[in-house]
Amino acid sequence: MEKILSKEEISDLLSAVRHGDVEIDPASVEPGSAVETSAAAKPMVAKSCNLFRADGPEGWKLANFDLILDSFAHNYGMALSSRFQRSVSVKLDALESLRFDGLLQRLSGRGAIGILQLEPLSGGGLVVFDEQLSFSLVEIVLGGSSENEIVAPDRAMSAIELNVIRDVIDSVCPELAKGFRQLQEIDPSLVKVVSNLRLLNFVTPETGVVTARFHVAIDTLEGDITLVIPHPALEPLQRMQQTTAVPANSGQHSKWRNLVCDELEYMNVELEARLSTLSLRVRDILNFQVGDVIDLGCNPDTHLKVLVEGQPKFCAIAGVQGGKKAIRVLGRIPNGG
Repeated sequence: MEKILSKEEISDLLSAVRHGDVEIDPASVEPGSAVETSAAAKPMVAKSCNLFRADGPEGWKLANFDLILDSFAHNYGMALSSRFQRSVSVKLDALESLRFDGLLQRLSGRGAIGILQLEPLSGGGLVVFDEQLSFSLVEIVLGGSSENEIVAPDRAMSAIELNVIRDVIDSVCPELAKGFRQLQEIDPSLVKVVSNLRLLNFVTPETGVVTARFHVAIDTLEGDITLVIPHPALEPLQRMQQTTAVPANSGQHSKWRNLVCDELEYMNVELEARLSTLSLRVRDILNFQVGDVIDLGCNPDTHLKVLVEGQPKFCAIAGVQGGKKAIRVLGRIPNGG
C-alpha cells in the first residue's frame, strides 16, 4: 500500500524546502507535485476587470447602427447606379468590432483606401475598396465594360489609378451624411486616397474600431467596401443615445401637447382692469346711499392693473374709444407685481 503523507508531514517538508534544509533535484520532481508548485510559485499581479463591458473591443456596440449603415448602402447604391448608368447593388454584409491591428492583418494592401474626416466626430474614418472592386472601377470609369470579368493584378494600385477613382470614393461622403442624419448631423470629407494604410498613422494598433463590410455588385462584377470608424469617434453618439432615451409613447405625448397648446389660444379668460382697492366695514357698506362719494385714495390718471384670471399681468391707463370705456395697455407687470 502506497504511503500517503499527513498534512503535518507535508507542511514540515515544504518548510524545510523553503529554508534550504532539503536540496531538490529538478529532474526528480514530478510535474504537478506539491514541491514543484511551491518552488515555482511567483507573486501574482492584480489586473483590472470591467464587469460591465466584455474584455476587448469585441464587446463594444452602438445601438441601431445597422439602420444607419443600411440607409447608407441604399443611398450609395442609387448614387453609383446614376453615375455609371448601370445596375449597382450595395448591401450590408457584416458588422463587427475589433482592434485596429486585427483589421490591418486582413487588408491586402492592393486596393484603394479613402481617409475620411467626419466633423464634428473626432478620429476620422476609413472607406476601404478591395482590390477586385478597385481595379474594376478603374476599368468602368475609363469606359470599360462591366459585363466581362476583370482580373485584378497582383500589385498595389498606382497613383494614377487611385486618382481615377478618387471621385467614386469621394461620393461616399454625402451618402454617409444622409445615413447619419438619423442620429446626428455630420459633414464627411475625403482627406486622402492611399493603397497601403500601414504607412500612415491613423490610430494606434490597440484602438478598437467598428468595421462594416458592404457587398457591391455592378452588373456581373462584384467586390467589397469596408467602412471603418474608431470607437472614440462613435462614443459621443453612444452617450447621446443613453441621455436622450425617451419612452416609446413620447410621440403620442407630443401630439397631445401640441393640441393643448393650440386650443389654449382660443380659451375664454376673465380680464379685469383695477384702478384701486378699498377696505370697508360691512356697517359702512350697508349705510351706502345714492349719491354717496367713495374716496379711492388715487388720482383719475393713476395707472390701472390689468388682471388675467385674478393674476396681475399688465399696467394700463383708462380712456374712451368709440364712445365706450376702454384701457390702453402700457406694458407687462413683472411676476408677483
